[in-house]
Amino acid sequence: MSRYSPRSIGLALLLAGALAACSPTIQVHGYVPPDADVARIRPGFDDTGSVEKLLGRPSSAGVLADSAWYYVQSTVENYTYHAPQVIDRKVLAVNFDQRGVVKEVRRYGLADGQIIALDPETTATGGRQMGILEQLFGNVLNLDAESLNSASGN
Repeated sequence: MSRYSPRSIGLALLLAGALAACSPTIQVHGYVPPDADVARIRPGFDDTGSVEKLLGRPSSAGVLADSAWYYVQSTVENYTYHAPQVIDRKVLAVNFDQRGVVKEVRRYGLADGQIIALDPETTATGGRQMGILEQLFGNVLNLDAESLNSASGN
């Protein structure tokens, strides 16, 4: 005869399933090269080509003229009914001079990051605001004989 009843086995399985649902899901996004590879970069000697051969091409680069390459890796923890939370971030920044030679290699972590509040407002342009009817019919009366003549092909 069985030592455990079917009811207690079912309850144990239900409890185990509930506990498993509470465990977090960890996801790693991005790539930061290993320390051994980064240590082989020589500022003042290596250029973009040698860094690309050694570390690979990054997913992010500087906005102006490839002055820096950024290798970014984020670790995100996600519980079932909670918003995902970034628990770790590593950034490797390789800065280049105007000739494309490595100037410096820097590392940043989650503590170095800053939260930036994005402003949903749009930038106002100069001039006056026009209503919808003025936008639709505003140029109807602004025609002159010369523009009509050139439009007809004469």
